[in-house]
Amino acid sequence: MSNERGPRIEAGQILNPDCFPPPNELVCIQVPKVFDQVALRDCITRTVCLKSSGERCQHPVFTYEGATDFNIVEVKVISKTDSLTKPGYKRLKLFVKLKYRIHYSDGIEQLEQIDEASFNLTINEIYCPSCIAQVGVIKAPDNFWDGPKKKTHDPDGTLIKVEALAEAFNDVLNQATGMLTIDIGVFFIVKCECVVQLLMPAYGYCPVPPEQIVTHAQTCKSFNDKTKTPFPTKFFPDQKWNPLDKREFSE
Repeated sequence: MSNERGPRIEAGQILNPDCFPPPNELVCIQVPKVFDQVALRDCITRTVCLKSSGERCQHPVFTYEGATDFNIVEVKVISKTDSLTKPGYKRLKLFVKLKYRIHYSDGIEQLEQIDEASFNLTINEIYCPSCIAQVGVIKAPDNFWDGPKKKTHDPDGTLIKVEALAEAFNDVLNQATGMLTIDIGVFFIVKCECVVQLLMPAYGYCPVPPEQIVTHAQTCKSFNDKTKTPFPTKFFPDQKWNPLDKREFSE
C-alpha cells in the first residue's frame, strides 16, 4: 500500500534540494561514464541540384522550403595520439557524416531530397584514458544507448561519442536550374566514455506511474475492473537486503 502522506519521489528537477529526503540504498550500476567532453563548431557549404517531378513539370520553378531531420550516420576515429606531457590525454581526428532532408517545390509538387554533409574534426586535447577492465566484460551491442547520437568503439575499450545540433542557412537558389547552395552549420560535443560500474545513492526503483484512464469501449470486463484487478505496483524484483553488521556498533 502506498503512503499518500509521505514524500512523493519521482523523476524530475529538484527545486528545493535541501528539502529532499536522503537516499535509502546504495546501488551498483553499469553505465558509460563520461571522462571528458569537448565542444566545437564547424560549417561547410553544400551545392545540391534539385530534381523536378519529371514529365509533369517541363518548366519547373523551384522554391526552397528548408532542411530538416539532421542525423549523424557515421563516425570514424581517423587518429588518436597520446599527449607527451599529460598522461591519459589524447589528440583526436574524427570523420563525422550527417544526413538531412531538403524540402522544396518545383511549382507543381512538394518534393524532398536527401543530402549528406561530411566534417573532419580535430580535438586538440581530451582526457581519454584506456579502459583497464576489459577481460570478462560483456560489451554492449552496437545499438545500445543509441539515440540522436553516434559512437564508435576503440580497441582500448573507450567509446568516442559525438552529439550534434545542425542548421541550414544562407540558402541561394537558382529557380530555373534548381541549383541550391546552402551552408550547414553544426555544433558538436565530442565525449570520451568507458563502460564502468559506479556505486550510486538511490531511492530504489522508479515508482509505477498513475494508470491512464481509457475512455473507449473495453472488453475483458473482469480484467478492466480496477477493484478486482488493480494495477500492479511492483514491476521489479526486491533489492538485495544488506543490513549493517550489528557487531560494528557493539564494539
